[in-house]
Amino acid sequence: MSFSTDLKNELQVIMPKNVHCRYAELAGIISISGRMMQISGEDMFAIRVDSDAMEELVLKLIRMSTDIPDSVITRENEKQHHRKVIIPGKYYDELTVRLKLQAQDSRICVNEIITQRNCCKRSFLRGAFLAGGSVSSPEKSYHMEISVPTGSEAEKLCGIMTGLHQSAKLIKRKDRYVLYVKDGDTISDTIGAMGASNSVMEFENIRILKDIRNNINRAVNCDTANMAKTANAAVKQIDDINYVISKVGIDSLPDPLRDMAKVRLEYPYLSLSELGEKFTPPLGKSGISHRLKKLSQMAESLRNE
Repeated sequence: MSFSTDLKNELQVIMPKNVHCRYAELAGIISISGRMMQISGEDMFAIRVDSDAMEELVLKLIRMSTDIPDSVITRENEKQHHRKVIIPGKYYDELTVRLKLQAQDSRICVNEIITQRNCCKRSFLRGAFLAGGSVSSPEKSYHMEISVPTGSEAEKLCGIMTGLHQSAKLIKRKDRYVLYVKDGDTISDTIGAMGASNSVMEFENIRILKDIRNNINRAVNCDTANMAKTANAAVKQIDDINYVISKVGIDSLPDPLRDMAKVRLEYPYLSLSELGEKFTPPLGKSGISHRLKKLSQMAESLRNE
């Protein structure tokens, strides 16, 4: 299963202890998936769900938050993986009073009074995410989003996240509005605010391993670049030494440069520090560099002549 699915599975089994938080969570679900509709000429209120667990959560919240009897609630398949929980329109007034709902054409808006408490903000956010949210696997990228049907509800959800000290950006995608977050810290904090402690731990563990891999890759790339740089420098040094020898002969060189030329030709792959260890007494890196530069300057002068 995906990280997003695991997160929703964890969130779906959380049941708020306080009734006002249950109202807020159910209102969060309805703000994304609830709508008024007509079936056989009768007004009905429908909540769209995409899994058995989500359907069970909606029914449980209705059962624990309202006096609507189970016997009047029906289910209707909408399409593959989606169906609707349908409540007769005459019970809509009860939902309106308890959940502070307002009809806006066929869509439903939620009064901000239901999210005054921080605990209710978290419950509302959890409900909204369960109804319309997703999170990319942190192994691939940091991306969380919630798809909202109306601009007013999207702005309201942005305000709720701000109230929880989280920030999200808002864009319009086709006929819906999408809140999205691309910052790993904010995603982790938002998952924690919704109450999914296990998913927070998994998210952070993946982030740590990802950072370790990235650091190792950077170190390997750096080492590879340094090795390439050393190899390229050695190739040029050897080329210069061979040119000098071909023009003036190795015996014509001063003793320090003659010894340097012989050691470099014998050990073409060693670094400057390693070359210094081949001398008796050993030479420092700066001494080796100075002698090789002298040989390169000599080669350049001979080429110019």
